[in-house]
Amino acid sequence: MGVLAWRQQHTTLLGERIGERLTPISSRRCPPDGSPRRGNRWVRQDEGALLCTNPHRYFSDRGNKVAKRYADTKAEAQRLRRELLNQRDSPVAIAPRSVTFGDFALMHLNGEAKNDIREVTRRGYLYVLGLLALPKFGNQHIGDLTSQELSAYFVQLRTKYSASQVNHLRAAMSRVFQAALNHQLITDNPIRRTKKQRPAPTDKVSTQHPWNLDECKHAMAVSVGTEMDLFVHLAILTGARLGELLGLQWKDIDEKAKTLTIRRALTEQRGSRHIEGQSTQPTLGPPKTAKSIRTLTFGTALAESLKRHHAVQEVMRAEVEPNWADSDCVFTTRNGTAVWPSNFTAKFRRFLREHDLRHQNVHALRHAFAINALALGVDLASISRALGHASLQITLDIYAKEATDLQNKATEGLGAYFDT
Repeated sequence: MGVLAWRQQHTTLLGERIGERLTPISSRRCPPDGSPRRGNRWVRQDEGALLCTNPHRYFSDRGNKVAKRYADTKAEAQRLRRELLNQRDSPVAIAPRSVTFGDFALMHLNGEAKNDIREVTRRGYLYVLGLLALPKFGNQHIGDLTSQELSAYFVQLRTKYSASQVNHLRAAMSRVFQAALNHQLITDNPIRRTKKQRPAPTDKVSTQHPWNLDECKHAMAVSVGTEMDLFVHLAILTGARLGELLGLQWKDIDEKAKTLTIRRALTEQRGSRHIEGQSTQPTLGPPKTAKSIRTLTFGTALAESLKRHHAVQEVMRAEVEPNWADSDCVFTTRNGTAVWPSNFTAKFRRFLREHDLRHQNVHALRHAFAINALALGVDLASISRALGHASLQITLDIYAKEATDLQNKATEGLGAYFDT
């Protein structure tokens, strides 16, 4: 909500919204003796006092802080209202000149933000701010940055970066400014007055068409006997995200019931794998949303692939014992540790080249699962649950065209049946 809209919605004049009639305090609910109440004390009804209230400040965690004044006449009430508005709009919260945008951003994201946002989101914000924001605004006072300056910078970045990358930066900076606003270091979040960047027709977009059923079946067949055997089967037959598959552990798989439960995701630090001289490792954490925690059933093809993969892993374990790191992960390195997602995607690309398969990124296999399931007649709600989407609307937005095409085929086929 914009500042002007918020003010119009919340500003109260003499007990009523702006533009409505003035309400004498004597018309409010009175005690048995007929005297109205003013604050914490009762006043005589014949005083005819007028109540003037106005939001003095807004806090995201506490809501509105309202200032109240009383007046005996309409003219005095109008004067009090103007004073309240001037007090609210004046820069009462000013950060010391030593507080720069860069210092506060790092302090916030390395401190209180750890308890508010997912770790992968926090690290992503740190990465994009370090790449694009801190070199430009890091040494500026946090209260000096304006919406005009930020908007111009976002437009400038669009000549080199995609709309999604610039919007990611915008979200990270907004997070920092909102935290500074909550701590009363600034009086407004300037990002609110900037606009999201939209993809342009001239943008270079890499459009990938997911594998159809025949291509998926062929990829699964040629993967048998390679290190990508289980991964290709899982990605095509479950539609799980890369991090969810790499975070899968053997305790999550019930071979008798033929079910697997996705409880976590593996993520890695963006950018350099070394921070302040210390090497980082991929970390296990909760999946993307609460609904991403789900149990999926599987058939014979995936069951056989699991057995083959487990046998290979046991051979690897025996070769390096006792140096095997017992991470319980289904996908591991040669010494049993969790794999880096970026390393794994490189292996996948190499697998595609070696077997002359049409190029796909790993996430395209997730789309292939959804589109092929739609083609086989699976309802969209079931597909949404299998994919772990937060809501059915997300699935509808992503696969609207495919769902519409199948719906048209269904109606055309039904019409053709009755026409004969």
